[in-house]
Amino acid sequence: MKKKEEVTITFYAAECGEFHDFGEYTKCKTLEEAYKKYQKYCRTSANMCPAIEFSIHDPDSIYSDMEYPLPLSSKDRGDLELVPYYNEHPLVNEAIRQVEQLQKQQEKKKHRDVSR
Repeated sequence: MKKKEEVTITFYAAECGEFHDFGEYTKCKTLEEAYKKYQKYCRTSANMCPAIEFSIHDPDSIYSDMEYPLPLSSKDRGDLELVPYYNEHPLVNEAIRQVEQLQKQQEKKKHRDVSR
């Protein structure tokens, strides 16, 4: 009996979210790593529309291993809603919650730095 493969998610940081060949495109070990690279790209290459992307690895899905932009907040789900598999996927929804937390932490850090 074949063991069912675990469904996983991988994150990428793209210096240019639309055209990956126009800059760095990095596979990251964690969402936190992808977010840090994304923040760097926002500072150094904002005109290239940096992005965080994800890929679900699910042998039972036609969407397996495709890369797709990760919304940076639950309010910004526009394109994600076009693909119900992604929009409803628990790993994607958890990643959106995590990136919202990372952004809140970044904002708090900025406010602390400004008030010094």
